[in-house]
Amino acid sequence: MEKVQIRLPSEDLERIEREVETGKYPNRSEAIRDKVRKSYFLEAIVEMREATDGTDRDAALERLEGTREAYFEGFTSGSD
Repeated sequence: MEKVQIRLPSEDLERIEREVETGKYPNRSEAIRDKVRKSYFLEAIVEMREATDGTDRDAALERLEGTREAYFEGFTSGSD
């Protein structure tokens, strides 16, 4: 895993600190990593919805299956 430095608005950092203090995350780094992973997941959902707009149900499900597998494979391989 590589180390990076970021700047966050104080409100965001305070929210992350509260989540660490309440035990939701063991530390700030894990909280930030989880937020990044979730943002990728949300982007994938938006992309899937856009890709299936106007498509019949069976064709949409078939198309989404490959996309879903690719995203989840990325999550499991990137969660070191």
